[in-house]
Amino acid sequence: MSHPAPTLLDSPIREQALDPRLCCVVQAPAGSGKTELLIQRILVLLAQVERPEEILAITFTRKAAGEMRSRVLKALRDAEQPLPEDAAEHLRHQRERARAALARDRAHGWNLLQQPARLG
Repeated sequence: MSHPAPTLLDSPIREQALDPRLCCVVQAPAGSGKTELLIQRILVLLAQVERPEEILAITFTRKAAGEMRSRVLKALRDAEQPLPEDAAEHLRHQRERARAALARDRAHGWNLLQQPARLG
C-alpha cells in the first residue's frame, strides 16, 4: 500500500499539525493521508515523551489502531536503514522523525521494536 505524499499546498498545515504543543483536528477525505499524518505526529511525540504510554491515539476500530501501530513500528525499523539518494523530501522528514524517536527509545530503554505493546 502506498501512502500519499504531502502536496505543496497543504505542507505548511501538515507541519503545523505535527507540532506537539498544539492540539488539532484533522478532517479530510479518504485517501488524503490522515493516518500518515498521525503516524508522523506519533513519531514526533515519541522523540519527546518520558514514556511511550503517554501518547494516546483514538481510532474507530481495532484494525485501524493495529494499522497505525504497524506503520509506526515500520518507520522505526526503516530508520535504521540508509535512505536512497533520490528519496522524496517527505520520506527524508519521516526518517529524521523516526531516528529521533529511536534515539529517545534507546536513551530511555523502552525497546519498542522488541516490546511493541508499549505503543498501545
